[in-house]
Amino acid sequence: MSQQLEHHQVGHIPTKAKLTLVIPELSSPANLGSIFRIADAFGVQCIFLTKNVQQLMQSNRFKRTSRSTEQYLSTKLYSSTENLLKQLQDSGSHLVALELTNKSQDISTYHFKNPNMALIIGHEKMGLSEDILEQIKPHLHINMYGNNSSLNVAQCLGIALYEISKQSNA
Repeated sequence: MSQQLEHHQVGHIPTKAKLTLVIPELSSPANLGSIFRIADAFGVQCIFLTKNVQQLMQSNRFKRTSRSTEQYLSTKLYSSTENLLKQLQDSGSHLVALELTNKSQDISTYHFKNPNMALIIGHEKMGLSEDILEQIKPHLHINMYGNNSSLNVAQCLGIALYEISKQSNA
């Protein structure tokens, strides 16, 4: 008979990827809470937030949804996305935008060569700004096969981190 286990009973599996997450804009505390849970599950090392996004962490909705994962994740505030992206690139991070654009590639076909990666995700409704997209190559998207035209930003992050971890831990 199979018995369901808690994840702590299986043991911690370290990821080979050195993942950083950059969130320039977001409006939902529930989405941010889900993002923290997903980031923790996939071993994200640091989440960079703007002050506007950080304010969402004060919400009870964030606290319920995150399930205290903010205690385990390093978070850093930044004010200029352009400067942060330049600093990350100068430190050897490979910048990747998770956004459907006319230049984006299906994430499942992309080869992640550099395990030191900064994944940039956008606002729930507006996505990433043109200014940010101009600074980042590649743009990656998640193929969809149904009638719906989009997924929730936290769901997209989960799919993206799964694809990244599959390659980096292979």
